[in-house]
Order: sequence, then C-alpha cells, then structure tokens
Amino acid sequence: MFLTLSLSTNMVDAVADTVAVAVQTVYYHSRTASSSFDYSLLIGSLVATLALSLWDFVTMFGDEVRYIWPMKRRHVFKWLYIFHRYFLLATQIMCQIALPFLPAMMSSPAGLALLVSLTVLTQCTNFTLEFILAFRIFALFGRRPWVSRLLGCLTLAEVLCCTPPIISFYRSYGGGIMFQLTSTANIQIAFSMVMHSTFIALTVVKHISIVRASCVGRNAISQFTLDGTATFLMVTGLLGLAFATSTMPDVHPIIVFFWALAVHSICGGRLILGMARIQDRIRGLQEDESIMLTTHIDICFSEDLD
Repeated sequence: MFLTLSLSTNMVDAVADTVAVAVQTVYYHSRTASSSFDYSLLIGSLVATLALSLWDFVTMFGDEVRYIWPMKRRHVFKWLYIFHRYFLLATQIMCQIALPFLPAMMSSPAGLALLVSLTVLTQCTNFTLEFILAFRIFALFGRRPWVSRLLGCLTLAEVLCCTPPIISFYRSYGGGIMFQLTSTANIQIAFSMVMHSTFIALTVVKHISIVRASCVGRNAISQFTLDGTATFLMVTGLLGLAFATSTMPDVHPIIVFFWALAVHSICGGRLILGMARIQDRIRGLQEDESIMLTTHIDICFSEDLD
C-alpha cells in the first residue's frame, strides 16, 4: 500500500516537472508571454485535468463494462461514449506529452493546421455534449415536435454565431500565438450558456410536472435531473473560466482547452451511463439484445420504478 502511494507520488511529481518545462518552453516562444504570468496555475491545471479524467475513467469503468460493452456497434450512443471517454482522454494525454514540441510548430504551416484541429475538436465536444442533452430532453417530453424545433433553432443559432468569427480569426492568423480565443469569445460563451440553461430549465419543468402528477417515475426523473444539474454546474464553471480567460491577460487560453476536454469527457460519459442505468431498470439487461438507452425512455414515466 505504502509502495503504491510512493510510486503514485513520484509519478505525479515527474509529470509536474515535465509539464513545468513544457509550459516554460511554450511561453518563451509565445507572443502572449507575460512577465507576471503565474506558471503554477497552468501547471496545476494540466495535472489536475488529467488526474480528474483518469479518476473518472477508473471509477466508472465497472458501469462501462456492464452497460456500454453489450451495445451493438450500430448504436450511436456507443460511439459517442467512446468519443467522450477514450478519444478525449487520449487527446488530453497526447497534448500534454507533445506540449514541449508545439512552439516549434507554430511558426510553420503545421501550426495553423494544429490550431484548426484543436478548435474543431473543442467545438465537436461541445456539440456532441449538447446533442446528448438535447436527446434526453426530447425523450423526456415524449418526442414532441416543438421540443426538437426549439432545440434545433438554438443549436443552429449557436453554430451560425461561432463559425464566422472562427473562420475570420484563422484567416488572419500570423503564427506564433497558441490557443488564442477569438474576439467574439464572450458571445459564443453567452450562446452556450443559453443552450445549457434551456436544457436544465426544461428538465426541471418536466421533473416538477411528473412529481406533481403521480408518484410513479420519480426515481427515473430524479436521476435525470441530478445528472443534468451536475452537467450544468460543470459546464457553467467551464464557461466562467473561459470568460475569465478572455478578460485576464495573465491567464492563457490553453487552460480552457484542457479543462474543456476533461469536463466534456466526464459529463458526456456519465450522461450516457446514466441513461443506460435507467433503461436497465425498465427493461433489464438481455444477453441477446442491445441496450436501447433513451430511444424508449418515455416508457419509464408510465411505470412504477420503485
């Protein structure tokens, strides 16, 4: 036991030392370098995000084996889970390993390709998480058309808001600057906040209506509300960090990138597992059938799950 703790401590120290050297190299080559910049904040964020992601992976692995592995390959939510759980975790690890080599790339054509790739990845994680939340809401309201229209219009507005500024920024990119937020970052943050506020508001409204109507289905809607609230709080914290980064010159946007990977990985994976748990309580795990997730989740609100 003590040997394990000692080895873990040594590994964390080694990672922290490596990250410290990488961060110093990055800022030495960055145009946004500031003599007053606190390296400990960035180092702590990089180590904390990786540790948090690994902790969530280990603690949820048992549920993953039970609920995700039996799914057939054709199910979208299985691939969404793999994307949020494994791809984002692998990307986070690879980016931290490659951090010392990134400054040399920023002055080459590969630098622009790298920035575009990271931006696309960040936007994909955001939209896939919103898709999972929107699907939950759509199922909660019995697949009513007005719900899909409302969420579809909000998503379209967010895409139209985010895309032009990003394209304009990268067209004017001159090299050297790493992980810089666009000039309209606050508008994008506001749109994301509106989306997630809508998700949690609709969830709470449905929760209240079900609880008031009858005593059946309370466990399911309570679990939905709990998962949605946890996601809302984590995303709100992430958006708050992004806003602070856009207004504070001594906080570099690379911190937001790594926290975004960690938050979206944890929230996306846990939301899918939460839906699978509820579906398991309704239908049970069957060896010859795949888990349907929330495809028929509205059934659970007409049955007593207690």
